[in-house]
Amino acid sequence: MSGDAHLRLGLIGIGKTGRTYLTALKSLKDAGLLNIEINAVSDVNESNLTKTAREFDVPLVYDDYMDLINDSNIDVVYICTPISKHADMVKQAAKANKAIHCEKPIAHSCPQVRELNAVAKASSVPTSAGLMLRYDPFLLYAKHLVKNNDFGKPILAHVRDDQQFPLDREEYAQWRSDSSVPGGGILLHQSIQDIDVLDWFFGEIVNVYAKVGFYSDLGVEDQASLIMKHKDGTTSTLDSIWHNLERSNERKIEFFFEKGFIEITLESGSTHLDYHLQGEGPIRVHPENTEQVLLEHLHLNSNNLALNIHEPLSDAGMNKHLALSYSFLKAIQSGETPSPNFQEAVLPHRIVDAAYESANMNAPLDIL
Repeated sequence: MSGDAHLRLGLIGIGKTGRTYLTALKSLKDAGLLNIEINAVSDVNESNLTKTAREFDVPLVYDDYMDLINDSNIDVVYICTPISKHADMVKQAAKANKAIHCEKPIAHSCPQVRELNAVAKASSVPTSAGLMLRYDPFLLYAKHLVKNNDFGKPILAHVRDDQQFPLDREEYAQWRSDSSVPGGGILLHQSIQDIDVLDWFFGEIVNVYAKVGFYSDLGVEDQASLIMKHKDGTTSTLDSIWHNLERSNERKIEFFFEKGFIEITLESGSTHLDYHLQGEGPIRVHPENTEQVLLEHLHLNSNNLALNIHEPLSDAGMNKHLALSYSFLKAIQSGETPSPNFQEAVLPHRIVDAAYESANMNAPLDIL
Protein backbone atom coordinates (compact mmCIF):
# COMPACT_ATOMS: atom_id res chain seq x y z
CA MET A 1 0.00 0.00 0.00
CA SER A 2 1.10 3.58 -0.54
CA GLY A 3 1.97 5.75 2.43
CA ASP A 4 -1.39 7.55 2.40
CA ALA A 5 -3.58 4.55 1.56
CA HIS A 6 -7.08 4.82 3.01
CA LEU A 7 -7.78 2.14 5.62
CA ARG A 8 -11.27 1.10 6.73
CA LEU A 9 -11.47 -0.29 10.25
CA GLY A 10 -13.87 -2.57 12.11
CA LEU A 11 -13.69 -3.23 15.84
CA ILE A 12 -15.12 -6.27 17.66
CA GLY A 13 -15.80 -5.93 21.39
CA ILE A 14 -16.72 -2.57 22.88
CA GLY A 15 -15.97 -3.07 26.55
CA LYS A 16 -13.39 -0.91 28.33
CA THR A 17 -10.50 -1.92 26.05
CA GLY A 18 -12.52 -1.58 22.86
CA ARG A 19 -13.72 1.89 23.82
CA THR A 20 -10.16 2.98 24.61
CA TYR A 21 -9.08 1.89 21.14
CA LEU A 22 -12.04 3.67 19.56
CA THR A 23 -11.06 6.87 21.37
CA ALA A 24 -7.43 6.51 20.29
CA LEU A 25 -8.34 5.75 16.67
CA LYS A 26 -10.76 8.68 16.52
CA SER A 27 -8.00 10.95 17.86
CA LEU A 28 -5.61 9.75 15.14
CA LYS A 29 -8.25 10.36 12.48
CA ASP A 30 -9.38 13.75 13.77
CA ALA A 31 -5.77 14.98 14.01
CA GLY A 32 -5.14 13.94 10.40
CA LEU A 33 -2.28 11.64 11.37
CA LEU A 34 -3.76 8.69 9.49
CA ASN A 35 -6.09 8.33 6.54
CA ILE A 36 -8.57 6.01 8.26
CA GLU A 37 -12.27 5.49 8.79
CA ILE A 38 -13.93 3.52 11.59
CA ASN A 39 -16.62 1.85 9.50
CA ALA A 40 -18.14 -0.74 11.86
CA VAL A 41 -18.32 -2.05 15.41
CA SER A 42 -19.62 -5.37 16.72
CA ASP A 43 -20.68 -6.62 20.13
CA VAL A 44 -23.21 -9.04 21.61
CA ASN A 45 -24.66 -6.26 23.78
CA GLU A 46 -26.97 -4.59 21.26
CA SER A 47 -27.99 -1.60 23.37
CA ASN A 48 -24.38 -0.78 24.22
CA LEU A 49 -23.48 -1.35 20.56
CA THR A 50 -25.94 1.23 19.29
CA LYS A 51 -24.96 3.76 21.95
CA THR A 52 -21.23 3.38 21.23
CA ALA A 53 -21.69 3.61 17.46
CA ARG A 54 -23.61 6.85 17.92
CA GLU A 55 -21.00 8.25 20.33
CA PHE A 56 -18.09 7.56 17.97
CA ASP A 57 -20.01 8.26 14.77
CA VAL A 58 -19.57 4.73 13.42
CA PRO A 59 -22.01 4.06 10.56
CA LEU A 60 -22.41 0.27 10.79
CA VAL A 61 -23.20 -2.02 13.74
CA TYR A 62 -23.16 -5.82 13.74
CA ASP A 63 -24.33 -8.07 16.56
CA ASP A 64 -22.66 -10.98 14.72
CA TYR A 65 -18.90 -10.47 14.37
CA MET A 66 -18.82 -12.60 11.21
CA ASP A 67 -20.87 -9.94 9.44
CA LEU A 68 -18.20 -7.37 10.30
CA ILE A 69 -15.35 -9.65 9.21
CA ASN A 70 -17.07 -10.44 5.90
CA ASP A 71 -17.87 -6.79 5.19
CA SER A 72 -15.98 -5.92 1.98
CA ASN A 73 -15.64 -2.34 3.24
CA ILE A 74 -13.40 -3.41 6.13
CA ASP A 75 -9.61 -3.66 5.67
CA VAL A 76 -8.47 -4.00 9.29
CA VAL A 77 -10.12 -5.86 12.19
CA TYR A 78 -9.48 -4.96 15.84
CA ILE A 79 -10.30 -7.85 18.21
CA CYS A 80 -10.96 -6.56 21.75
CA THR A 81 -13.07 -9.43 23.13
CA PRO A 82 -12.45 -11.88 25.99
CA ILE A 83 -9.63 -14.30 25.20
CA SER A 84 -11.90 -17.32 24.64
CA LYS A 85 -13.21 -15.64 21.46
CA HIS A 86 -9.83 -14.73 19.95
CA ALA A 87 -8.91 -17.92 18.08
CA ASP A 88 -12.07 -18.15 15.98
CA MET A 89 -12.07 -14.44 15.24
CA VAL A 90 -8.42 -14.38 14.20
CA LYS A 91 -8.87 -17.39 11.93
CA GLN A 92 -11.96 -15.95 10.29
CA ALA A 93 -10.34 -12.53 9.82
CA ALA A 94 -7.25 -14.11 8.26
CA LYS A 95 -9.46 -16.20 5.96
CA ALA A 96 -11.20 -12.98 4.89
CA ASN A 97 -7.79 -11.40 4.18
CA LYS A 98 -8.09 -8.69 6.83
CA ALA A 99 -5.18 -7.17 8.73
CA ILE A 100 -5.58 -8.09 12.42
CA HIS A 101 -4.94 -6.43 15.74
CA CYS A 102 -5.65 -8.75 18.69
CA GLU A 103 -5.55 -7.67 22.31
CA LYS A 104 -3.28 -9.48 24.73
CA PRO A 105 -3.22 -12.26 25.62
CA ILE A 106 -3.55 -13.61 22.09
CA ALA A 107 -4.64 -17.08 23.24
CA HIS A 108 -4.73 -19.45 26.20
CA SER A 109 -1.35 -21.02 25.45
CA CYS A 110 1.79 -20.67 23.38
CA PRO A 111 0.88 -23.53 20.98
CA GLN A 112 -2.38 -21.70 20.21
CA VAL A 113 -0.48 -18.47 19.54
CA ARG A 114 1.90 -20.34 17.22
CA GLU A 115 -1.11 -21.73 15.36
CA LEU A 116 -2.72 -18.30 14.95
CA ASN A 117 0.58 -16.83 13.80
CA ALA A 118 0.87 -19.61 11.22
CA VAL A 119 -2.70 -19.00 10.03
CA ALA A 120 -2.00 -15.29 9.59
CA LYS A 121 1.26 -15.96 7.76
CA ALA A 122 -0.43 -18.44 5.42
CA SER A 123 -2.93 -15.72 4.51
CA SER A 124 -0.17 -13.06 4.27
CA VAL A 125 -2.09 -10.66 6.52
CA PRO A 126 -0.32 -8.17 8.83
CA THR A 127 -0.81 -8.77 12.55
CA SER A 128 -0.51 -6.70 15.70
CA ALA A 129 -0.40 -7.95 19.30
CA GLY A 130 -1.57 -5.76 22.18
CA LEU A 131 1.78 -5.77 24.02
CA MET A 132 1.46 -2.04 24.40
CA LEU A 133 4.05 -1.43 27.12
CA ARG A 134 6.54 -1.27 24.24
CA TYR A 135 4.90 2.07 23.46
CA ASP A 136 4.94 3.41 27.00
CA PRO A 137 6.78 6.78 26.87
CA PHE A 138 8.73 6.07 30.07
CA LEU A 139 9.95 2.69 28.88
CA LEU A 140 10.93 4.22 25.54
CA TYR A 141 12.77 6.92 27.50
CA ALA A 142 14.58 4.21 29.46
CA LYS A 143 15.59 2.59 26.15
CA HIS A 144 16.88 5.99 25.02
CA LEU A 145 18.88 6.38 28.24
CA VAL A 146 20.53 2.97 27.96
CA LYS A 147 21.40 3.54 24.30
CA ASN A 148 22.94 6.97 24.86
CA ASN A 149 24.72 6.52 28.23
CA ASP A 150 27.23 4.10 29.68
CA PHE A 151 25.17 2.15 32.21
CA GLY A 152 27.44 -0.87 31.86
CA LYS A 153 26.36 -4.49 31.97
CA PRO A 154 22.81 -5.23 33.19
CA ILE A 155 22.75 -7.18 36.45
CA LEU A 156 19.24 -7.35 37.89
CA ALA A 157 15.75 -6.28 36.87
CA HIS A 158 12.59 -6.34 38.98
CA VAL A 159 8.95 -5.61 38.22
CA ARG A 160 6.19 -5.33 40.82
CA ASP A 161 2.80 -5.19 39.18
CA ASP A 162 -0.17 -4.71 41.50
CA GLN A 163 -3.65 -4.17 40.10
CA GLN A 164 -7.15 -4.10 41.47
CA PHE A 165 -9.28 -7.10 40.54
CA PRO A 166 -10.46 -6.55 36.93
CA LEU A 167 -14.15 -6.71 37.77
CA ASP A 168 -15.20 -3.46 36.14
CA ARG A 169 -16.76 -5.38 33.25
CA GLU A 170 -19.44 -8.00 33.63
CA GLU A 171 -17.47 -10.32 31.32
CA TYR A 172 -14.55 -10.40 33.72
CA ALA A 173 -16.79 -11.33 36.61
CA GLN A 174 -18.16 -14.18 34.51
CA TRP A 175 -14.90 -15.58 33.19
CA ARG A 176 -13.11 -15.45 36.52
CA SER A 177 -15.57 -17.96 37.94
CA ASP A 178 -14.62 -20.55 35.30
CA SER A 179 -10.88 -21.01 34.73
CA SER A 180 -11.46 -22.78 31.40
CA VAL A 181 -12.61 -19.47 29.88
CA PRO A 182 -9.64 -17.18 30.71
CA GLY A 183 -7.02 -19.96 30.67
CA GLY A 184 -5.15 -18.24 33.50
CA GLY A 185 -5.15 -15.33 35.89
CA ILE A 186 -2.88 -12.36 36.51
CA LEU A 187 0.19 -13.98 34.98
CA LEU A 188 -1.45 -14.57 31.60
CA HIS A 189 -3.77 -11.57 31.47
CA GLN A 190 -1.67 -8.88 33.12
CA SER A 191 1.98 -9.79 33.58
CA ILE A 192 2.53 -11.23 30.12
CA GLN A 193 3.27 -7.57 29.33
CA ASP A 194 5.87 -7.38 32.11
CA ILE A 195 7.55 -10.52 30.76
CA ASP A 196 7.57 -9.00 27.28
CA VAL A 197 9.24 -5.85 28.66
CA LEU A 198 11.94 -7.86 30.43
CA ASP A 199 12.69 -9.80 27.25
CA TRP A 200 12.62 -6.56 25.22
CA PHE A 201 15.24 -4.95 27.47
CA PHE A 202 17.46 -7.87 28.44
CA GLY A 203 17.04 -10.49 25.74
CA GLU A 204 16.03 -14.11 25.62
CA ILE A 205 14.78 -15.74 28.85
CA VAL A 206 16.24 -19.23 29.19
CA ASN A 207 15.07 -20.37 32.64
CA VAL A 208 12.12 -19.62 34.93
CA TYR A 209 11.15 -20.57 38.47
CA ALA A 210 7.61 -19.60 39.41
CA LYS A 211 5.21 -19.66 42.34
CA VAL A 212 1.53 -18.77 42.02
CA GLY A 213 -1.16 -18.15 44.63
CA PHE A 214 -4.94 -18.47 44.68
CA TYR A 215 -6.48 -16.11 47.23
CA SER A 216 -9.83 -15.07 45.76
CA ASP A 217 -11.23 -18.59 45.35
CA LEU A 218 -12.37 -17.68 41.85
CA GLY A 219 -10.58 -20.31 39.81
CA VAL A 220 -7.47 -18.47 38.57
CA GLU A 221 -4.25 -17.32 40.19
CA ASP A 222 -4.28 -13.87 41.77
CA GLN A 223 -0.58 -13.74 42.63
CA ALA A 224 2.57 -14.81 40.80
CA SER A 225 6.28 -14.54 41.58
CA LEU A 226 8.93 -15.43 38.99
CA ILE A 227 12.71 -15.62 38.91
CA MET A 228 14.04 -15.61 35.35
CA LYS A 229 17.51 -16.03 33.89
CA HIS A 230 18.37 -14.34 30.60
CA LYS A 231 20.77 -15.70 28.01
CA ASP A 232 23.32 -12.96 28.76
CA GLY A 233 23.34 -13.88 32.47
CA THR A 234 21.02 -11.10 33.68
CA THR A 235 18.54 -12.11 36.39
CA SER A 236 15.05 -10.65 36.37
CA THR A 237 12.26 -11.07 38.89
CA LEU A 238 8.54 -10.40 38.71
CA ASP A 239 5.94 -10.11 41.45
CA SER A 240 2.34 -9.52 40.40
CA ILE A 241 -0.93 -9.48 42.29
CA TRP A 242 -4.61 -8.70 41.91
CA HIS A 243 -6.01 -7.17 45.09
CA ASN A 244 -9.08 -5.49 46.59
CA LEU A 245 -7.21 -2.66 48.25
CA GLU A 246 -8.25 0.95 47.88
CA ARG A 247 -5.07 2.00 46.08
CA SER A 248 -4.15 2.96 42.55
CA ASN A 249 -2.87 0.33 40.16
CA GLU A 250 0.91 0.50 40.02
CA ARG A 251 3.83 -0.95 38.10
CA LYS A 252 7.22 -0.42 39.71
CA ILE A 253 10.09 -1.31 37.39
CA GLU A 254 13.73 -1.35 38.52
CA PHE A 255 16.77 -1.95 36.31
CA PHE A 256 20.21 -2.33 37.95
CA PHE A 257 23.37 -2.03 35.87
CA GLU A 258 27.08 -2.05 36.76
CA LYS A 259 27.22 1.73 36.40
CA GLY A 260 23.68 2.89 36.91
CA PHE A 261 20.08 2.40 37.97
CA ILE A 262 16.69 3.15 36.40
CA GLU A 263 13.39 3.10 38.29
CA ILE A 264 10.03 3.63 36.56
CA THR A 265 6.71 4.09 38.34
CA LEU A 266 3.67 3.63 36.10
CA GLU A 267 -0.10 3.88 36.50
CA SER A 268 -0.02 5.35 40.00
CA GLY A 269 -0.82 8.92 40.96
CA SER A 270 2.84 9.86 40.53
CA THR A 271 4.06 8.46 37.23
CA HIS A 272 7.75 9.19 36.75
CA LEU A 273 11.21 7.82 35.98
CA ASP A 274 14.32 8.16 38.14
CA TYR A 275 17.82 7.32 36.95
CA HIS A 276 21.24 7.49 38.52
CA LEU A 277 24.52 7.13 36.65
CA GLN A 278 27.77 6.40 38.45
CA GLY A 279 29.51 9.66 39.37
CA GLU A 280 26.38 11.76 38.85
CA GLY A 281 23.40 12.72 40.99
CA PRO A 282 19.94 11.16 40.60
CA ILE A 283 17.64 12.71 37.99
CA ARG A 284 13.82 12.57 37.87
CA VAL A 285 11.96 12.56 34.55
CA HIS A 286 8.30 13.62 34.42
CA PRO A 287 5.65 12.79 31.77
CA GLU A 288 6.12 16.04 29.86
CA ASN A 289 9.78 15.13 29.31
CA THR A 290 9.01 11.82 27.63
CA GLU A 291 6.66 12.88 24.83
CA GLN A 292 9.50 13.79 22.44
CA VAL A 293 11.03 10.32 22.72
CA LEU A 294 7.65 8.76 21.91
CA LEU A 295 7.24 11.04 18.88
CA GLU A 296 10.73 10.18 17.65
CA HIS A 297 9.94 6.49 18.03
CA LEU A 298 6.87 7.01 15.86
CA HIS A 299 8.85 9.16 13.39
CA LEU A 300 6.62 12.15 14.04
CA ASN A 301 7.67 15.80 14.12
CA SER A 302 6.16 17.61 17.10
CA ASN A 303 6.25 20.93 15.21
CA ASN A 304 3.84 19.56 12.61
CA LEU A 305 1.33 17.97 14.97
CA ALA A 306 -2.16 19.37 15.37
CA LEU A 307 -2.93 20.72 18.84
CA ASN A 308 -5.76 18.22 19.33
CA ILE A 309 -3.36 15.25 19.34
CA HIS A 310 -1.17 16.46 22.22
CA GLU A 311 -3.78 15.78 24.91
CA PRO A 312 -4.32 12.08 24.01
CA LEU A 313 -0.55 11.67 23.61
CA SER A 314 -0.11 12.83 27.21
CA ASP A 315 -3.01 10.71 28.54
CA ALA A 316 -1.41 7.71 30.27
CA GLY A 317 -4.64 5.74 29.91
CA MET A 318 -4.68 6.12 26.14
CA ASN A 319 -1.28 7.09 24.74
CA LYS A 320 -0.03 3.51 24.44
CA HIS A 321 -3.18 2.46 22.54
CA LEU A 322 -2.79 5.49 20.29
CA ALA A 323 0.93 4.93 19.64
CA LEU A 324 0.57 1.20 19.02
CA SER A 325 -2.34 1.78 16.62
CA TYR A 326 -0.48 4.51 14.77
CA SER A 327 2.57 2.27 14.35
CA PHE A 328 0.45 -0.73 13.28
CA LEU A 329 -1.67 1.14 10.73
CA LYS A 330 1.28 3.13 9.38
CA ALA A 331 3.17 -0.13 8.84
CA ILE A 332 0.24 -1.54 6.85
CA GLN A 333 0.11 1.58 4.70
CA SER A 334 3.84 1.47 3.99
CA GLY A 335 4.04 -2.29 3.46
CA GLU A 336 6.29 -2.85 6.49
CA THR A 337 5.99 -5.51 9.20
CA PRO A 338 4.13 -4.22 12.29
CA SER A 339 5.65 -4.65 15.73
CA PRO A 340 4.82 -6.17 18.14
CA ASN A 341 3.14 -8.81 16.01
CA PHE A 342 1.90 -12.37 16.56
CA GLN A 343 5.37 -13.81 16.00
CA GLU A 344 6.78 -11.56 18.74
CA ALA A 345 3.93 -12.58 21.05
CA VAL A 346 5.05 -16.20 20.90
CA LEU A 347 7.97 -15.69 23.29
CA PRO A 348 6.14 -14.08 26.25
CA HIS A 349 3.41 -16.71 25.87
CA ARG A 350 6.09 -19.39 25.95
CA ILE A 351 7.47 -17.95 29.21
CA VAL A 352 3.98 -17.82 30.74
CA ASP A 353 3.39 -21.48 29.81
CA ALA A 354 6.75 -22.41 31.31
CA ALA A 355 5.99 -20.43 34.49
CA TYR A 356 2.73 -22.34 35.01
CA GLU A 357 4.57 -25.61 34.47
CA SER A 358 7.33 -24.56 36.87
CA ALA A 359 4.76 -23.68 39.53
CA ASN A 360 3.07 -27.08 39.09
CA MET A 361 6.43 -28.87 39.32
CA ASN A 362 7.71 -26.63 42.15
CA ALA A 363 11.03 -26.48 40.33
CA PRO A 364 12.99 -24.24 37.92
CA LEU A 365 12.40 -24.96 34.26
CA ASP A 366 14.66 -24.43 31.24
CA ILE A 367 12.94 -22.76 28.29
CA LEU A 368 13.24 -25.03 25.26
